[in-house]
Amino acid sequence: MTAPDPELPARYREARLAVFDDATEPGYLGEVGKWLQGQRAQFSRGGDPAGAERFNYELTGVDELWRGFGQARERVVDLLPEAIEKVGIPDFDLEFLEMHATLYHHGGHFMWHTDRNGYDGLPVATRRLSWCLYMHSDPRMFTGGELEFVDGTIVESAHNRLVFFDPLQQHRVRAVECYSADFIHGRWALFGWLHGQPPETAWPTPYVEGIPASG
Repeated sequence: MTAPDPELPARYREARLAVFDDATEPGYLGEVGKWLQGQRAQFSRGGDPAGAERFNYELTGVDELWRGFGQARERVVDLLPEAIEKVGIPDFDLEFLEMHATLYHHGGHFMWHTDRNGYDGLPVATRRLSWCLYMHSDPRMFTGGELEFVDGTIVESAHNRLVFFDPLQQHRVRAVECYSADFIHGRWALFGWLHGQPPETAWPTPYVEGIPASG
């Protein structure tokens, strides 16, 4: 995987995140996992053919496909005020929540990047917080898959752990080694962004300044 950008401004090098364990009710993510497993054929492969940049599977807009994601959505929104304070970003009024699902199986990883750009490669000024809710089978059948920031901070993808962080921070997903060929035993997650209008002084210059063009 490529190294983090050496020109990244210092203000984006120190990990700014909020971690909440046991984020949803017991048993809830088991239901989510069963639904996602049933949709496995709908997931698309991410990355280039060689898998050098991004090597995972994704299903976008999952909360529009199944009402069962309501609890996850409500929990993310409920924790938003505390997450804003812990991450240390300016307060904002939530306009909408974006939710997708991802699977990292054997060899799956994601190179160093920021969440500044959307799926079309263009900057998304309204992304105020990134979030990720992890899930995996019991017993856990893989190693790796940690969320890593450029200052060396590592967050393990523990089941039912919800993480919020500044979208402008460079981060990566470390490679997964899975002990099973069954996709149910991979590193699953719900993820997305909380959107709101950026501060008047924060767009476009500070959001673009020093951030690698690759996003």
